[in-house]
Amino acid sequence: MASRLLLSNAFRATRPSLARQAIRPLATAATQISGTRITSLKNGLTIATESNPSAQTATVGVFIDAGSRAENAKNNGAAHFLEHMAFKGTGSRGQHDIELQIENMGAHLNAYTSREQTVYYAKSFKADIPKSVEILSDILQNSTLNNDAIERERDVILREQQE
Repeated sequence: MASRLLLSNAFRATRPSLARQAIRPLATAATQISGTRITSLKNGLTIATESNPSAQTATVGVFIDAGSRAENAKNNGAAHFLEHMAFKGTGSRGQHDIELQIENMGAHLNAYTSREQTVYYAKSFKADIPKSVEILSDILQNSTLNNDAIERERDVILREQQE
């Protein structure tokens, strides 16, 4: 909306027809974006699915009610720490395997922790959605917690907190 207003104001003073031509693609793109579909699973997880038909991509996110709000002085930072550890490998995939599979699909896999929740998400091309969901599912259900990786990640998070 802001870009539409900026373009509109910038071109209005010069040539009205140019303003309409610049705004039309923005409005068309906005109407082609599909809404986000929210699904609640029996186990309490919330899944958000967003598709972009014009780009032939989709983003699938898993929202877990495990943010900093649920922590206390004893377990402060646990959700953020586990978010980092999730990508270190699973019973069937090492960290390098996860990275390679995602990279080979041209997909994007990431996570973040907020006050209210931890979110894991994958964005991929339409044809790769089943594989992306399978990798995301594997990470969430079968992450391994290796002692060496825990110590390395502890240092990473401590550096993040200092920044």
